[in-house]
Amino acid sequence: MEKTAARPVLRTRRDQLKNGGRASLIGTAFGVMWFALGQAVVHGAARPYVLAAGAVLFAASAATAVRLFLLARSTPAGAKGTPPAPGGGGPKFLTVLLIEVAVLGAGNNYIRTTLDRPELMLTWSALVVGAHFFPLARTLRAPMLRWIGAAMLATVALAAAAVLGLGADEQAWRYVPGLGCAAVLWGGTALSGLRARKA
Repeated sequence: MEKTAARPVLRTRRDQLKNGGRASLIGTAFGVMWFALGQAVVHGAARPYVLAAGAVLFAASAATAVRLFLLARSTPAGAKGTPPAPGGGGPKFLTVLLIEVAVLGAGNNYIRTTLDRPELMLTWSALVVGAHFFPLARTLRAPMLRWIGAAMLATVALAAAAVLGLGADEQAWRYVPGLGCAAVLWGGTALSGLRARKA
């Protein structure tokens, strides 16, 4: 039996802006989680600067989500959107998320119970979450997610360099990926919002 050619994915400009707004909300919310976990172990003179920088990045990220939804409302319903990026397919969205959750849970349980090194849990989480963005980028046809994933993986390398190479406190395993991943998500959200407005 002859196969029917796959129909191209067509999206309106309004739909794309709404999807961007939802993605921005998700990025902003997860950024809050990472920041909360990272800032909890920052003390001394650096703490006020960390909190101030976090507030600025959070505000920029949250404003992006609001701006995208407002743009969607003001965009004509029939306006054509940009075509999806090539190379879609890959693992299904839910499959990627289920594997991520399973690996996160198993790894963090081993770190907490067997290794008794709870300070490593946030670094492990950054490693797994950063890696999951690569198949997700292909599944969602969103190349920028690869940059988000690479940047989150870079926070793991920075934490290792700080503790193992520079002799930083063991808490660097927590605050480097915590604050770093929050900055990546909030910064990436703000940047994607600017790109969406220009598209």
